[in-house]
This record gives sequence, structure tokens and C-alpha cells, in this order.
Amino acid sequence: MNSLNNISFLTPYWSGSGMMKVHLESIRRFYPAAPIMISKRGGGLDEMEYYRRTFSVQYQLEECTYVDALLRLVERCPTEYVCILDHDTVLLSSLDQLLNGLAEGHYDLVGVEERIRLPDMIWKTMWPETDGWLRLAPGYMDATFLMFNLECFLCKWGLRGLVGKGNGGAATNEFHYGVCEKLNRHRYLQPFHLPKYGIGNLLKDGETAVLWHQWYGSYRTRLLSTETAFSISEDGERAFLNDYPQLDVSGLAPAWGPQCYIDAQIVSLARRPTEESSSIRRGPNPIRLWRSYGLHGVLSRASNQLERWWRLR
Repeated sequence: MNSLNNISFLTPYWSGSGMMKVHLESIRRFYPAAPIMISKRGGGLDEMEYYRRTFSVQYQLEECTYVDALLRLVERCPTEYVCILDHDTVLLSSLDQLLNGLAEGHYDLVGVEERIRLPDMIWKTMWPETDGWLRLAPGYMDATFLMFNLECFLCKWGLRGLVGKGNGGAATNEFHYGVCEKLNRHRYLQPFHLPKYGIGNLLKDGETAVLWHQWYGSYRTRLLSTETAFSISEDGERAFLNDYPQLDVSGLAPAWGPQCYIDAQIVSLARRPTEESSSIRRGPNPIRLWRSYGLHGVLSRASNQLERWWRLR
């Protein structure tokens, strides 16, 4: 089968119906018949039935973590190629040229390198301890957007191939790192800032605008401790939804720190206290987080861990 007709779009989804609707509209704009598969956490049957009727999506209501949702979606994927997307992403152009590059063997994985900076107006006033980095794991990609030949990957490594080691050398729950380590011929899209849309990135392939990602689209609760950042994120998303598809590209600026000496940045961050440096990628202190779940939450997550082990054994 032609690779252009042999791709599925997989999206773990928690909340954020405004971005989700545009996300689905954008996929259908370029891929009217491709399978779109969603794992929805937190209920929402009426919403998901609307998407099924309107966009012909396939969905499951599943109370599980993002990683487990991703595993379930991958297991159900019916096509050779896969495009994994966050729900707060919006396709701005066809992926056919990139997909052809995969099929022709020019590279084996398409995505965005975890070398992404925050807008200066945000990090200098709110997160100075990050030195401006939203993500800093060179050589790896975020699961915001990943495209590769899933059939070949599973034939060679199986689901367990998703488990990666990451920069520290130990097994990590960032399961997409396993994909990045095993498929190591990468085609990186470049992230850019658009000031009007707050904490978000325009992802380009050369001169082609491929995708918009509105960071924290469904996880804005992680910003509640920083009221200004929460407001900037929310206002940016609202502005994007108001403007789309006619986006304001004035003030476009690189978000990958082309003038930054990456090796020195990594060393600097590694010397900082663990909680501070890990917040750049992994969020709050894990011990505090587990305490906040309560007994029911801990048992639920333990069940998810057991299920994950069973799937990957």
C-alpha cells in the first residue's frame, strides 16, 4: 500500500475541547480518510460521540496515564505508519513530503528535538532557574509529534522497544525515548515562537509551516503555582483559536537557541539541585506528587504500572 494512504493519527487526550476540535479539523483537512484514534481520560462520552460523528474518529474512554494511553493506542494502530500527536497540536500543511522521506529511507523518525526554549519575556521573569530552556535533551524528541514506520519498529523491537534510557542512562517513563534511541536517523522540525500566542511553538520544515503546538493545552494546572504563566498560556491559546487559520506570524523568532552552547548548558543544569533542574522536563518533585494523590490515586497508579509491565513483558 502507498505510504501516503497507510498512516494513522494517535492522540492521548485528557481535556481542552477548544484545541481538540481544531486539532481534528486540521487532520481531516489534509487526511480525509486516515484513521484517527483517541484515548480519552476523564469521561466525556457526549464530546467523543460528537467527534466520532463529525470526524469519524475511533475512541476509547480509558482511565490511565499518558504513557499507558500511548501504549494502548500503538497496540490498536491498524496502519504501517503512525503519527503520534498531542491534542493541542494543529496541522498547518500536509505531511506527505515528510512521509515520503520515511518511505524512501532518507530518515527513520520525524519530530522535534528536545532543544526548545521559552520566550524571553516568560523565563526571565518567571523561571530564571531554567536559563530559558523548556526542554533540553539533545538527540531526543518529545511525543508532541512523532512520525515513523510503526510496523517495522514493532517487528524488530516490540512494545518493549518503547522503553528508553534517556540522558541519564537509566530506564525512563518517557517511552518515546526508546523510539528515538532505536530509530536514530532523525529529521528535526524547527520550533519558533510567535509572541501573540504565548507559550507555543510553530514547527517548520525548512520554509514550510508544518504544525502548531500550544504548550500546556490540557495540563495548564501545572502552571497554577505561577499565576502569570497560567494567564499567558491561557491568553495565548485563546488568541490562537480566535485567529486560526489566519495566524499572525509577526515577530517570528527561533525557539531552539541557535546561539546557545548546548554542552555548557547541559553541564550547568546538571550541577543544580535535582528538583530544580528536573522541573525543566519532568515537572514537580515526584515524592510530593505521589503524596498528593491520596490512597485511591496511589492504588490506581500502581494498577497502571502493573498493566504497563504486563503489556511490555
